[in-house]
Amino acid sequence: MLYVDKIELTYVTITYEAPIVYFIYKDGTELGFPEIKELVGYAEKLSKGKPYFTFSDVRVDINVTKQGKLYLEDLNNMPLFRGTAAWVKNSVYSFAANFMSSFSRKSFPFRAFTEKEKAIEWLKGLPLNE
Repeated sequence: MLYVDKIELTYVTITYEAPIVYFIYKDGTELGFPEIKELVGYAEKLSKGKPYFTFSDVRVDINVTKQGKLYLEDLNNMPLFRGTAAWVKNSVYSFAANFMSSFSRKSFPFRAFTEKEKAIEWLKGLPLNE
């Protein structure tokens, strides 16, 4: 994979290959309002102001705070975001995430996978609607 850009933060490595922003989280990460806002800012910068998808490697222990979740729920905070795939550590996590997602009112595509290649293939099949 050829990455256009790479950003290394204390809690995540961010890379970009159009149209996907890749987030590889570090074990023990806590994502609150400041971190989520920072991640969105980097995603928009890396995508050069164009619509993008995200791929999140969450096979480690991470926590999203209540404030982080509230920020993510408002898509006005992420105007260029078009959908996400999560790479999880096993099929139990995948099933649970996909099952819970089916009950939420997300207005963007979301799916959890146990295989990175399938997640990326799924993202590339989504409409980008630039």
